[in-house]
Amino acid sequence: MATRAEKTRQIAKLLEHIDFCMFTTVGGDGYLVSRPLSTQAAEFDGERLWFFTSARSPKVREIAAHPQVNCAYVSKDKNVYVSVAGLARITRDAALIDRFWSDAYKAYFPKGRNDPNVALIEVSVRTVEYWDGPGTWIGKSIAFLIARVTKREEVMAENKLLRVTKETPRKRATKGDSKKRTR
Repeated sequence: MATRAEKTRQIAKLLEHIDFCMFTTVGGDGYLVSRPLSTQAAEFDGERLWFFTSARSPKVREIAAHPQVNCAYVSKDKNVYVSVAGLARITRDAALIDRFWSDAYKAYFPKGRNDPNVALIEVSVRTVEYWDGPGTWIGKSIAFLIARVTKREEVMAENKLLRVTKETPRKRATKGDSKKRTR
């Protein structure tokens, strides 16, 4: 069985050349809201993802109300799909901003790294689910053919779910649970 470090390196390699993700938050009306965000150029450490944002962005308010987020990465060319679920928080830590800053961000923050609207989103990763399939059209065609003939879908791609946090899942209600909640 692969160690945590090996799994982290594998996921880092999958994410290495995928710059943008669809970053999903829970909107004020309770519906999910997704928008493209560029992940900061830091090797995935298995615990955190980082994104620049404007402190005035609606997603900042959404994260404050509901910190649960999802980051969906896709590389159609490499046939790689990664879904990262976690808890987000906003930080204005100057050292972190300096660490990730690039002058390219002046397009969004004209006053530079000291712009009062510069903020970072830190996503503490809880789970990572990924699908890694054959990357070339020949590989995809062969995998599709094998899956069709053998009726084994798993040859199309490897699918894994990694739980990063050690937190135990909440108990699900069963039919026998008849306690009513009071408010």
